Amino acid sequence: MTYAGGPQFPEPTGPVPPQAGVPGPAQPPAAAPKKSKRRQKIVLTVFLILVAAVLALVWVASRSYGENAQVGNCVTESGENYVKIVDCGTPEATLKVVARVEDKTQIEAQISACTPYPDADQVFWQGKEGETGVVLCLAKTGK
Repeated sequence: MTYAGGPQFPEPTGPVPPQAGVPGPAQPPAAAPKKSKRRQKIVLTVFLILVAAVLALVWVASRSYGENAQVGNCVTESGENYVKIVDCGTPEATLKVVARVEDKTQIEAQISACTPYPDADQVFWQGKEGETGVVLCLAKTGK
């Protein structure tokens, strides 16, 4: 059709795109990229294995700390204020725990914590300064 004095537009030949605010035919949503569940499982498994390994290393490293020693354990001096639990059959087992006393200050440990244990030759205290800690009453093993 032709109109006098106005612009002429060609007739649309294909589907007309929907205009804003005008409902049109529903278009399917774009497909979300599929994430590999296998990859997620592998990453999670590796992460859990690493966490377990770190926890195991911390446990193994900390179990020989002196504050974990129990009566009957053997220890060796490992630094000025540190003892390490060792096997009683080894030559480094120079001291044996004859008593373990909880909740004592450092001063109480030095003065009276091991008095009831006449076999005790040395006192080891582990804790934070100004707070209570653990006292180990130690006897020489005779090695």
